[in-house]
Amino acid sequence: MDNIFFASIYNLSFKNVFTDTLIILFAAYWEFVVVVVLLFYLWTPKFRKSDLKTRAVHTGLAIFSALVARFGVTSLIRYLYPRERPFVFGGLDALINQNPLEASFPSGHATFFMALAVYFYLAKQPKLSVFLFASAILIGVARVAAGVHWPSDIIAGWVVGAVVSYIIFKLTENKFKK
Repeated sequence: MDNIFFASIYNLSFKNVFTDTLIILFAAYWEFVVVVVLLFYLWTPKFRKSDLKTRAVHTGLAIFSALVARFGVTSLIRYLYPRERPFVFGGLDALINQNPLEASFPSGHATFFMALAVYFYLAKQPKLSVFLFASAILIGVARVAAGVHWPSDIIAGWVVGAVVSYIIFKLTENKFKK
C-alpha cells in the first residue's frame, strides 16, 4: 500500500518546472517561512502588549516538544528501525538533496512540524495552529513527492509529533495558568 501511495504522489515530480518548484519550496524551504511566522507571532506590537510572557512560554514549550519529538523519539525509532529512503530503495531521482545513509522512518520534518501544530492547537492559538497544520501537511506531501520519504514515514512522523506534544502540554499546562 505504501508503494502505491508513494508512486501516486512521487509522479507529481519531474513533470514541469512549476510543480517541481512548489515541491522543492515546501520540501526544503518552507520550514524557514514557519520560523518567520513564529517570530512574527512572538514579536508583533499587537502581541507584545497582550500577554507576551504566556506566548513566550508556549512558544518555548512548543519548540521543546518539537525538538524532543524530532531528536529524541524519532532518532530512537530510526536507530531501532533503519529504513531506506525511497530514492535509495527504488533507484529513483530525488528532487532535493538528502543524505542517502540517513534512515527515513519516521520523517523528522513531519514530526517536528506536527509537534508545533498540535502544541499551539492545545494552547488555544487557532490561527497559528491552522497555519502550522497546513504547513505540516504541505511539507509532508512535498517530501514524498520529492522522493525522500515514504507516505508511512510522514504519517508516523505526524503521530510521533502529535503524541509528544500532547504529553508535554498535559504535563506542563497547570504550571503556567494564572
